[in-house]
Amino acid sequence: MAMRQRSHRVVRGCAGGGHVILTPRLVFRSATRSDLRRIAATAGDPAAQRWLGWRPDAVLPPDERERLLAAPAGRGRGRFGLPSPRIQTGLIAIDPDRGTAAGAVSLLPLSAEVCELGGNLAPAYRGRGLGAELFTAGLVLAQRHLHFTEVRAGAEPENVASVRSLWRAGLDPVPGPETHRLPDGRVIPSAWFANVEPNPAWCPSGW
Repeated sequence: MAMRQRSHRVVRGCAGGGHVILTPRLVFRSATRSDLRRIAATAGDPAAQRWLGWRPDAVLPPDERERLLAAPAGRGRGRFGLPSPRIQTGLIAIDPDRGTAAGAVSLLPLSAEVCELGGNLAPAYRGRGLGAELFTAGLVLAQRHLHFTEVRAGAEPENVASVRSLWRAGLDPVPGPETHRLPDGRVIPSAWFANVEPNPAWCPSGW
């Protein structure tokens, strides 16, 4: 029987608006603009696009995806090692053994109290039970770092892996729109999930 995620560890590395979160098998840090193409590479393959439905111009070519996923993710710095602007509501997941990108998490603020959670894993990290860790990190960022009370997430009902991962991370089924339009124009059926934390917290690092 699948178990729900029960714990997380927060790394003492949050500073200057950046956040770092540990789960049992992944390290998450705040994404920066220099991470954007690497993050796009984690979900540009046909299997991911079946569910995500990005516009064609947002999908990187296979050779670039392969190169980006094989290279160390680094610390999110820009050219010449200079700091790159952070994406405060996004995390990049990193394999601590290889140093490569394993996926990404995003939060879309809907109000001061509510945000929508999204995420994906790179091809090599799917089918290993890491989806629950991915969404758990998103919950931690939202509710223990950025003071959101409610985190919502949508998934296509046929996407069993995503639905199971959301449940294992602690999100329960809730009412929501029956359909959702993807960026490529497809309209898909949707199921919705949520987690409510009555006592959210701010990380000292802030935004």
